[in-house]
Amino acid sequence: MSFEDLQRAWQAQDTEHPISIRPDLLLKEVRRNQRYFWITIFWRDVRELGVAILLTAYFAWDARAHHNWAHYLSALACAGVGAFMVVDRLLQRSVRPAPTDSLKQCIEASLAQVKHQIWLLRNVFWWYLLPLLVASVISIVHSHAHARNTDGAVIGLALALLLTGWITRWVYRLNQAAVQKRLEPRREELEALLAALEQRGADGETKKA
Repeated sequence: MSFEDLQRAWQAQDTEHPISIRPDLLLKEVRRNQRYFWITIFWRDVRELGVAILLTAYFAWDARAHHNWAHYLSALACAGVGAFMVVDRLLQRSVRPAPTDSLKQCIEASLAQVKHQIWLLRNVFWWYLLPLLVASVISIVHSHAHARNTDGAVIGLALALLLTGWITRWVYRLNQAAVQKRLEPRREELEALLAALEQRGADGETKKA
């Protein structure tokens, strides 16, 4: 039985009858989903950070070798994106659930993780795309500024800027699609499960009273 199946079964239980879904089994599934989610995010960040490091090194080398100051900006933008990802990863380690956490605490921790990833992707333009876009535009304009063929330089500049804008828009839409198709459904599932858990606890307290 998957996490979604357990969630639906848990929510469908009649509070007037004994619980048919074992909480320890649900907790096990929640932890398993947490591990899978963290592994997926970890390797995504490793790939992104690796690319950022390689691009930083390349642009820094090219700027020094060819005295191209614009590429220093590109190197700085890539380094800034990489630094942001490292700091964010370190800060998020503090919200990871402990092995002794209860079912409710694990669900709350998972929900916080998912909400943070939604925030990151929703704002990906500001912390990821915008620095790279500004550095790219400056670099493109600088590389075409001293071209001898004015007409050819203008056409090349326009095409380069259009391509840069198209790539930026494509990456942004790709991230928003990931939010809608993967993260938002998971957030809704966790919120519904947490609400059902809290309601069951409230019902239990009412019966005791």
